[in-house]
Amino acid sequence: MNLSSINLRHFRVFLAVVNSGSLATAAGLLHITLSAVSKSLKELEQQLGVQLLVRGRKGVRLTQAGERFHQHAAQTLSSFSQALEQPLSSPEAPPLLRIGALPTAAGYMLAPVVAQMRQHYPHVRVQVLSGVYDYLVGKLRTADIDLIVGRLIGRDMLGVVFEALYEEELLMVVRTDHPLASRDRLRLDDLRPYVLLASPQGTLVRISVDNFLLSENAGEGLQLFESLSETFSRVYVHDHDAVWFVQRGVVDLDLRQGLVKALPFASPLLRAPVGLTTPTDRPLSDVARHFTELLRSWARQQAAKP
Repeated sequence: MNLSSINLRHFRVFLAVVNSGSLATAAGLLHITLSAVSKSLKELEQQLGVQLLVRGRKGVRLTQAGERFHQHAAQTLSSFSQALEQPLSSPEAPPLLRIGALPTAAGYMLAPVVAQMRQHYPHVRVQVLSGVYDYLVGKLRTADIDLIVGRLIGRDMLGVVFEALYEEELLMVVRTDHPLASRDRLRLDDLRPYVLLASPQGTLVRISVDNFLLSENAGEGLQLFESLSETFSRVYVHDHDAVWFVQRGVVDLDLRQGLVKALPFASPLLRAPVGLTTPTDRPLSDVARHFTELLRSWARQQAAKP
């Protein structure tokens, strides 16, 4: 084992590959070539004398040795970043809260709780970073953010823990003057003339949609149109006679402003937990702990509403 030859480049490349799931994606994130990523990983494994990653058609996975090394590598890179930031920070600098926000919670839960945070702790600076889960959990592991607010993703939970705060409905929404909007009772057969917007196969929302349709024996003959773009789906539903399968948190503002209406469908299969994802390898900062208490209080208030 030749530890003297290992440097921060090896740590950054290794963590980028683990967080992104592939060498090619890591190369893009780091703005280096694929061969440079492969070379750094090979050097790291040779210098440690162990195999850290198993490469396959579906990406990479950690070996047992890789899992142990990953935890320490994330801590090391986080400590290095903090060491660089510390001399630059004024002793009087206000504390910073860095929140990762998944789209489903960014407006519905996060906006009102951030407002409370600013009211109770006006000296705290708040930064909100939005993105997909894989991107945000990578930021969480390297301590670039303090916590993540949003739906349970259920994959790649290495080094993080999820705490459910409330259950969110998956709605079917239409514009307010849609032919179905005025009806109090509907069957899934009533949806057949219309385009149904849903997330692509493999996403958690689509899995919920497919399970619901399967339970109702209604999968055949429906016009499913796949979209991951909230902007496209929102405009398409507004301008056309379409039905959108969407999390309540994504369209909460649209519902409150009367731009869309939820159709009268309900099922336990169309519900999923929303909550808080935090790291397991370090304690939360004081401001992050205050914020999590506000999140829990907000969730209890929502649960108590009739």
